[in-house]
Amino acid sequence: MIAGTAIGAGLLALPMEAVDLGVGLLGVLIVGMLFVTYQSLWMSADLNIFDQTPVSIVELSRKYGNRFSFVVTFSCFYLLFFGLLVVYFACISDTIRTFCSIDRKLAIGICGVMLFLLLSLRANFFANLSSLMVLLLMGVIFIAIVHIGCTHSDIQRATNFQPNELMNFLPILFTSFGVQGCCPYACSYLENDRKKLRRAFLIGLCIPVAVYFFWILCVLKNAYSSDLNFFQRLQTHQVSVGELILFLCESSSYQWMGVSLKILTLFAIVTSMVGVSIGVLQSLQAFLPKWVAKALLCFIPVFLNLTIADAFLKVLSFASIMLVIFAILIPYALLGKIQQKRSFRYHIGCFSGILILFCEIKRLIFG
Repeated sequence: MIAGTAIGAGLLALPMEAVDLGVGLLGVLIVGMLFVTYQSLWMSADLNIFDQTPVSIVELSRKYGNRFSFVVTFSCFYLLFFGLLVVYFACISDTIRTFCSIDRKLAIGICGVMLFLLLSLRANFFANLSSLMVLLLMGVIFIAIVHIGCTHSDIQRATNFQPNELMNFLPILFTSFGVQGCCPYACSYLENDRKKLRRAFLIGLCIPVAVYFFWILCVLKNAYSSDLNFFQRLQTHQVSVGELILFLCESSSYQWMGVSLKILTLFAIVTSMVGVSIGVLQSLQAFLPKWVAKALLCFIPVFLNLTIADAFLKVLSFASIMLVIFAILIPYALLGKIQQKRSFRYHIGCFSGILILFCEIKRLIFG
């Protein structure tokens, strides 16, 4: 569940933003983000274990924070996750349209029905299905990495690093590791067992670290060796998500590889969408009947996709502000409220969150 939630839109967004960072810096940033995300997960887990009830950070903020922190957490939580669901629905509908050549509105409607059916499954069956989807996703990614990695090119020579590239990359990288919403579900499923949670968090985060690193390198390597003009357009951020998916599918000399990459896109977004939906559903059920919460969870992304033009990278980047607030700053503050010991690692995680917040605010103000 954790790995599947992390591996999603980042497979498409990160190669588009990491093109000028260089291999060494890219590796350092991804490993650093593992540390920050791991600490943020434990802050939320500590709050859930203290409360003895698996509830979302919104409910924890209502119980242990003040009115202001509750309103901020509530707003950030739903703005973030419904925004991400809008992005996921857009990606899945585009993939379905590529497979079946159907109307865009129908494809978006299929996404809503599919999510409603997935959320209606029993907990154990749902967890097993999610594990199966993640295993299939890992298999397709492994095949794609091996296939693309066979090309010979040196993208390091084409790197044109600038500080702004780093500041634009960090918020999107943080959002790509946004698994904190499924923390209450993980605590409930593993019965607040710290040993099991530690193992789940570590394994669940190490998988996307390896996947993101090798996938980004392979995509950029393939673009550099196959179409230098396309690579240069990536460097100037003139490539859309649809163009990237189309390029990856068509750049392979094997038809089966193009189909595999389409499947990769579909499974990556579906597994991430499912993980995010679980976190939001857990929160909505605190004040709504379960069937109403599920219907609302499926209807809002469908409605917004039908009425608002997709802004893939902008939504993911802006979402980092809300994710930092409710996944790092609010849990950090609540731990102080309930007089729980905040380790030095939590202090570093909080400082890192503020740094990410600064990067995104700078982007919004200065472009």
